[in-house]
Amino acid sequence: MDFLMAVFPILVVLCGMLFLSRSGVFMSVVGWLLAGAVAVFYFKTPLSVVWGASIYGIVKAFAITFAVAFTMLMIFLMKESGALNEIVRTITSITKDKVQQTLFIGMGFGSLATSLGVVTPALFPPVFLALGFTPLAAVAISVLCYDPLTSFALLSIPITLPAHVAWGPFGIRPPGIGNLDHFIWSFTQHITIFLPVVSVGFAFMMLYFVDGWQSIKKYWKGATIAGLTLSLTALILAFLKIFPVEVIGIISGLLTMVVSLLIYNRGLKVEADAKFWRAVSPWLLLFFFSLVANYPPIKKFLANLPGNLEVLTIAGKKEDLNILSHVYFWIFVSLLISVPILKPTKEQFNRAFSLWMKRVWGPFLAYSLFFAVAFIMAWSGMEFVNGKLKPMADFSHLNMDLIIGVTLAKAFGSFYPLISPFLGLLGAFVGGSETASNVLFAKIQYGAVASTVGASVFMAVYGAHAVAGGIASAITPSKITNAAALVGVKGKEEGKLLKTLIFPVLALTLFVGIMLQIIVMVSK
Repeated sequence: MDFLMAVFPILVVLCGMLFLSRSGVFMSVVGWLLAGAVAVFYFKTPLSVVWGASIYGIVKAFAITFAVAFTMLMIFLMKESGALNEIVRTITSITKDKVQQTLFIGMGFGSLATSLGVVTPALFPPVFLALGFTPLAAVAISVLCYDPLTSFALLSIPITLPAHVAWGPFGIRPPGIGNLDHFIWSFTQHITIFLPVVSVGFAFMMLYFVDGWQSIKKYWKGATIAGLTLSLTALILAFLKIFPVEVIGIISGLLTMVVSLLIYNRGLKVEADAKFWRAVSPWLLLFFFSLVANYPPIKKFLANLPGNLEVLTIAGKKEDLNILSHVYFWIFVSLLISVPILKPTKEQFNRAFSLWMKRVWGPFLAYSLFFAVAFIMAWSGMEFVNGKLKPMADFSHLNMDLIIGVTLAKAFGSFYPLISPFLGLLGAFVGGSETASNVLFAKIQYGAVASTVGASVFMAVYGAHAVAGGIASAITPSKITNAAALVGVKGKEEGKLLKTLIFPVLALTLFVGIMLQIIVMVSK
């Protein structure tokens, strides 16, 4: 009964989205209310702790909520000013057929754009439709574009933000991990280990929507090369540590674009005029600022510059916002600098700002409340003693994360790694993003791993969890619906697409689980 009550909020959110077709925003509110009610009335958590956990979670979500908000404004402004059309025009002018366009735009540019914060299902469907793809193929490839390097989306926030939460307020300390920076790099490395299989799998899925199995049979070599270029570049950069984690996805996507051109062209000739460089100026600025701001000495300087002015005390815990060293600050700076370069008219700026004001609140609220849910579950069974958060006497039987982790450990034992990636798949489907999944299940995974195969392999399990969360983006209803609406694809076609993708998505997740099980067994 304890296990059922602990997972009840998550199950309700899942059922609401899967069977009742309710939005992620609506279900985030429902999930938050249920998590709070279950924590208070069943697991005897004081209401003050639930409120404190909610506020703390919302503040911890600033790193992604503000990053998403400012990125949305940047994209809307680029779209209204014609910058995105110019970028797409230049890119499509150097590809010659649907297969090359699929690999170049889908695998290369899609991964690069995703790393810079573009939600490809919201941008690419009209592009593929204009190139002669069927509406269903345009939707499918646009959705799949987001997946091969999802962990590096939005300057790697699905990696860095959960790592900060896991190491900081969650207090997760895997053996052999000495500090937060070590945690981030280890997390990144363990994610990239699984990517060669996943990226090639997504390249094959994209080809399938060009001309069915015939495309895969004829062009499997090109898809394999593109997928391996993307994934192995990320893997090599993760282990060499020569660039910040935040820009690995950008470099990997860019190199894949080049290789995709070379596969089918004897020579590489790309002509870009001043209009193109002006169009990509926001992304060039963001790439430059990200490199500079994440250089360790500069990052430390920026983090310490405001001093105590950005330190908040929430629920007895001090939280340093570190505004100047966060990516959202530099997205905002890049946005401001790029406005006079893009030169939008007053009407274009007003349309972009108006659209932004209408659409920004949904993802902002959803991310905030899913983070609140994660902290309510993590703090359940705790109380305030002299202003400090302390475990209650029967904490092991009252903490929702601990109960879920121990129950799963008992159910699957030494084979827990095999099924653990499916929690990542479930978490991303429910939370709407890999980031939310990585935060929501961090303590659950750690508790289950420590109780079964040992905490020493937690980073491998957490890496597989993150990868599976990225895979889930292929079947996230919000992304499919968003993409479908842009090209007039209706419910029947959406259902057909979901049915087509569900098997390869589950198969890829299972393969990640098998790989993880082997890694754990070998490491023992």
